[in-house]
Amino acid sequence: MHDNALTGGTLDLENVPCAIVPAQFVRSWKQWLSRPADVFRPEMVDNTSFMCEHGMLLFDPNTPGDLNTSITMIKRSDWDVLEDL
Repeated sequence: MHDNALTGGTLDLENVPCAIVPAQFVRSWKQWLSRPADVFRPEMVDNTSFMCEHGMLLFDPNTPGDLNTSITMIKRSDWDVLEDL
């Protein structure tokens, strides 16, 4: 997963298609990658907390103030790999 995920460094993500995932998932994924024998692999990405009851986003991904510590941006190519898994 992208090195800048969870660090707030989004400069490398400019002009790159991105996806937004829960920060807790990225933390769990990185823990599993570093210790796969000791940590359970996260089973799925749950983005339902990003949507209102009408199926609309609860935040504007183009407004930095709307992105908080519970949200992480990753490259779309990383999302595609996760989606295939």
